Formats: sequence, structure tokens, C-alpha cells
Amino acid sequence: MFTTINEIIQLSRENGYTFFNKDRQQRHQTRVLPTLYYGRYLITEQVMEGKKFYSIYKVQKDGACDIVRGEVYLSQRSAERHINIYLNDTDTEEVSYELQ
Repeated sequence: MFTTINEIIQLSRENGYTFFNKDRQQRHQTRVLPTLYYGRYLITEQVMEGKKFYSIYKVQKDGACDIVRGEVYLSQRSAERHINIYLNDTDTEEVSYELQ
């Protein structure tokens, strides 16, 4: 479990992941929102054709960030609702498959 997103960013970069790379985020018109949920979930906002879309990511122990179920939400509030209803008590160990 993590306490801040900055802690995740540092660990992720130390392990060679590019999820928080500014160039990557600019290319994909994506940004990580500042709230960390339950010590392991975060929400990203992506702009496509002038519309905003939101996704939920789970942070692994090594700092990798994996999308949760590949779902896209039309509002930040619906993504937060999904986290609060379905993801607030899960504590399963997962392996990251993000390419480095």
C-alpha cells in the first residue's frame, strides 16, 4: 500500500516503468489525477477528440500501473464510484505485465 502518488512515481521510475513519463502523457493526452484511492488505485484522464475519458489503474508493489478491467468512464465521478463500490476491499496479489 502506498501513501502518496509521488511515492508511486518514484518507485515506478526506479524500476524503469514509463507510465508517469511526461512525454508519454503528452503524446497520449493523458494525465494522472492527484487522488490515491485505498493506497493502490488512481484515475487517469484522457482527452480524445475534445472529450474527456477516465480509467482506473491499480498500482503494483513494484510501481507498475495496470488498467483495471480495461473499462473507460465518461466522468471522474463514475470512476470513483466504481472504486468505492467494487475495489475498496480487494487485496489480491497481482503480477504486472507492463512492458518496460
